[in-house]
Amino acid sequence: MSRLSRIWNRLRGALDSRSVEVLIHEELENRIIGDKPTVLYVGARYDYGNSDWGLSFEHYNFFHTLRAMGYSFVYFDYDRLVQRYGGVVASSMLRQAVYYYSPDLLFYFHYLDWIDHEVWKEVSSELPTKTIIWLADDHWRFEETRGVWELFNVIVTTDREGYERRIKEGVSRTMLSQWGFNHYLYRRIATPKLYDLSFVGRCHGVRRSFVDTIEKNGVSVATFGQGWNRGSRVSQADLIRIYSGSRISLNISLSSTGGKVQIKGRDFEIPGSGSLLLTEESEDLRDYFVPEDEIVTYRDADDAAEKARYYLEHDEERERICGRGRERALRDHTMERRVTDIFNFSYNINI
Repeated sequence: MSRLSRIWNRLRGALDSRSVEVLIHEELENRIIGDKPTVLYVGARYDYGNSDWGLSFEHYNFFHTLRAMGYSFVYFDYDRLVQRYGGVVASSMLRQAVYYYSPDLLFYFHYLDWIDHEVWKEVSSELPTKTIIWLADDHWRFEETRGVWELFNVIVTTDREGYERRIKEGVSRTMLSQWGFNHYLYRRIATPKLYDLSFVGRCHGVRRSFVDTIEKNGVSVATFGQGWNRGSRVSQADLIRIYSGSRISLNISLSSTGGKVQIKGRDFEIPGSGSLLLTEESEDLRDYFVPEDEIVTYRDADDAAEKARYYLEHDEERERICGRGRERALRDHTMERRVTDIFNFSYNINI
């Protein structure tokens, strides 16, 4: 008897009178369009799996984008389902959903390893569905997540070192992608410019000392997020208003774990919302924007303060860069563009 069969036998007595088939019918949001490819999206609905904190980055970006793109679509919000039914039941629900909906593609944004590996293995190796895993924080979770990403047909990472390492290991089904912004959501709105320089994000690591240094150089920073002067989590509505209402928006790129300068979703959301992006310089970022033409980069906090002061005093130059940054973001860096490229790669790769 296989492991999955043993799990299924245990489930019969654990689900009261309802079967897994009934649960997926009741719990999974779906929109099936007869002549469209079907995508089963597996991702966390809530911010870090906590409903008290609001909806997650991946819900606003991947779920919202996939739904807007017009695919036949099934949503498996695995954080909510695991918390409600437990990992064993949720894993069997996912397996049943793949057989029931027969998706062309399964797209999984990996957060925590809550789905039974035997399910991933069965779907990836025995069924016609192409399975895709998107890895966040690959720069410090490469080995930690190896046991799950090795089970997928396509592996997507935003970390160049992780990509190159897999290619060196012979894992050719790896794709280097990047964060982007959901242009259906992030947009320039006609709100007054209330802030000269703003920063949105949790107050952790070097962020407080970074902001303190900028302000000691004479530039005031409007900070938003948990840990800043009784601040709380910023809603998406407020985030869009803050970006649109800022002459300059600051991104602090150093990751909270792993100590590496990362490209962030903010690097695309800010230009896409029509604000001037002031972000830490890196070679990787040059693949996506032209510094000092579409965005502005800094070396350290003192340099960030100097750049902020300059562009606050030169309105026309600032607005010209804002316009070019927004044009580039809309042309090349939407989540729709990222998803389309990933799906094309997945269809063309031989497993």
